[in-house]
Amino acid sequence: MLDAMGAEIESLRKILSGHEEKLARAGISVKGHTEILAQQFWNELPAEKRNEALLSPNAWCIPAASIRQSVEALQKSGDAATAGRILENYVNCIRNPNAETRRAVAHGVAELAPFYGSFEDKLFVSTIRELGLTLNEETDSESRSVISAAFVRLAQEAGQRRSYTGMQRAIEMVDYIESERPAVAKNLRPRLAVESRLAEFVDDAVKADKLPVGLVAFLRRIPGPAAETLAQRFSRTGFRQDADLLLEAMSALGPDAVTHLRQTLLNAPAQQAVDVIAMLSRLDLAALEAHLPGRMTEWKRSSHDRVVRQLAASGAPERGHLILGIFDSLDPLVQPLALDEIGLAGEQDANQRLIRIAEGDLPPGATAYLQLKAIEALGRLRTPGAEKLLRRIVEGKQVWRWTFPSELRIVAAQALEKIDPDWAKHFLPKSGLSVAELAIQPLDIEMNSTVMRQRRYARLRLERPMSGETMNLKENCGIEIPEMNLGGGVAVSDQALHPGTIVSLRMSADSKPVRAQAIVRDANMHARAFEVIDIDLEERARLRKLLVQIGSVLKAASSDNRGRNRGRTILAPSSQ
Repeated sequence: MLDAMGAEIESLRKILSGHEEKLARAGISVKGHTEILAQQFWNELPAEKRNEALLSPNAWCIPAASIRQSVEALQKSGDAATAGRILENYVNCIRNPNAETRRAVAHGVAELAPFYGSFEDKLFVSTIRELGLTLNEETDSESRSVISAAFVRLAQEAGQRRSYTGMQRAIEMVDYIESERPAVAKNLRPRLAVESRLAEFVDDAVKADKLPVGLVAFLRRIPGPAAETLAQRFSRTGFRQDADLLLEAMSALGPDAVTHLRQTLLNAPAQQAVDVIAMLSRLDLAALEAHLPGRMTEWKRSSHDRVVRQLAASGAPERGHLILGIFDSLDPLVQPLALDEIGLAGEQDANQRLIRIAEGDLPPGATAYLQLKAIEALGRLRTPGAEKLLRRIVEGKQVWRWTFPSELRIVAAQALEKIDPDWAKHFLPKSGLSVAELAIQPLDIEMNSTVMRQRRYARLRLERPMSGETMNLKENCGIEIPEMNLGGGVAVSDQALHPGTIVSLRMSADSKPVRAQAIVRDANMHARAFEVIDIDLEERARLRKLLVQIGSVLKAASSDNRGRNRGRTILAPSSQ
């Protein structure tokens, strides 16, 4: 009779197992009959007996689900100390001499990773260390695979919880394993994916306005990738407060990090090399002065533009001197932007060169627009000795007309207002220049600005958007311009205009079109910022008159309203 009953029970077990397998193949998670019975038995035990089992050397045989249940109950009751001891005892079971036991513990630790991560760093870090040491000593290939998976899971949990101390210990353990067992570490390191998340960690620190506990120590473990990430983030920083935080982190990495940036400048492709220029201008000016001019000869116009912008936004006191040093190596279309930044940097060493350009001594390939930019820079710098030249431009007159184009006369008069206000007061009323035209003028240097790169002109909100179109692309497109000034603006278009693209624009607002060459800057939804890089002086005079007519609402460009969360103008394209 007992044999018959046993056979019947076995038959029922097979039927039940078959149903469980069908449900599993269908994607339905079902607990096994044995697991259900074990869970029922565990639930019937008194709390004291459960804790006693969990703190015993045989805790490895308790399912992870039961451990999780007990730990959660202890945390809810406020007994976090006992919960911590249970988790610590469980991970210590991985030292068991039985390979199957070590695999079971590794599986359990991976499942319990969120609980280890939720406790204080001491337990979390010691758990990562314990698994790393065991992995280094493991000889069984199957066990090594399971333990490495648990180790990676813990490292990932550390990243998600921003436990920089935990991530630091994980990297230290991989370095240790690499010294003992290079093949194991070679397989393990890419799975940690620490370097791919560095930008995310740095962004979090910038948003929080402080360096989190353990972040700098963690970054020191990987000085090369950390230095590149900090330099890239620094190159995109718009505010001095953020820049100071990134410089603090970079300085804490030590000389190895700066050496890595220097080698990147010397040997890396243009894209990577340009990314480190802003940071190097603050930490190793000598290296930049020695090596940047040579590298400029290898790079294209797009890289020249980025170099100027990197230096301009670096906040380095010597940025104007650096731009002046590479000026002759720059593409002709980038040189006007460089003169703007030299003037805004207050670089007095550029005075004589600016005067020569303002006189018409232009570099090869330059246009009269560069001459205009030199005059604007002389005004920003209040250059002594430029008065005679500027007066000749403003006052020069032939029999029936003025000698120089109106745009050169206007910017020269605006420069003289800053250098020689007494002359301006007496001559401007009879100069033939209107007050409205003179009102749109270059912005002066903001000495206490909170932003890294200053605007060159106040931006005008137009009473009605200017329409326009691109002229030089394979697929040209129409645009609308709701904001603009003499140096650029914001365009709205259905077509993607990628940053760095040079476009020929034709713009109009119920008047004769204005043509200019511009470079596309950053994009936000449908809006694309653009910056004028070349424009005929007559075209610029028409643009000035147009802005006087429809740009009556002036948007102040001071640092006060250039906050981190201030977005660009976003308008729906006209076709929508």
